[in-house]
Amino acid sequence: MSKRYTKLEELLKYILEQLVEDKESIQITTTEERDLIILKVRLADGELGKVIGKNGLTANAIRGVMQAAGVKDKLNVNVEFLD
Repeated sequence: MSKRYTKLEELLKYILEQLVEDKESIQITTTEERDLIILKVRLADGELGKVIGKNGLTANAIRGVMQAAGVKDKLNVNVEFLD
């Protein structure tokens, strides 16, 4: 895995740790499709609602931060939250 993806994963993990109770359950997998980096997030049961937020506002804010973090390295970043 590339060093630049590792930094994105570390940033996402840090953000998620601030929102969830069960920090050990955070799982992030990274896939690359052409020019798109996809970070897939799995959390413990009951934690997903905290991360998604009301009307998806928190999740969209996280996606915005991650996209901004990828701009420096000219990466298109997307975050998917999985059940």
